[in-house]
Amino acid sequence: MNGLIRDTGTSEIIVRRGGGWVDGARAYKIVIDGIIAGKVSKNGTLRLKVPAGEHEVIARVDWCGSPPVQLSLKPGEVVELDVVNGYGLWKLALGVTFILPGIFMFTFGANRYLKLGLIG
Repeated sequence: MNGLIRDTGTSEIIVRRGGGWVDGARAYKIVIDGIIAGKVSKNGTLRLKVPAGEHEVIARVDWCGSPPVQLSLKPGEVVELDVVNGYGLWKLALGVTFILPGIFMFTFGANRYLKLGLIG
C-alpha cells in the first residue's frame, strides 16, 4: 500500500448552514444518535467522523428542532446535510403577532422549526 492508511470503518457527515436573519446569532446543535455531536453557526460547516452504519441525525435550537434524518453509511462514505430555519421570517412574524399560530409553532410544531436534509 502506498504508505497511506485507509480507514475503512468510519464515515463522515458534513452539515452546512447558510445565512439568513432568523436565528443568525444562535448556533444549531447537531445531535447524532441522541448525543450532541457539535454546533454549526450561521454560514458555517461542521464535519463529523462517525462509525459506518445506521445513524439518526437531528438539528436542535433551544426546545425546537428538525424531524430526524435516517442515514445508512458505508465505510468511507461522505454525506452532506443542509440545515435551515423551517419557518422563515414571515411565519415567525405571524406566530408572534397572532396567539394561535404562535402556540402551534412553538409547541406542536417545535420539531419542524428546523429543516435538515441531504444535499444533492
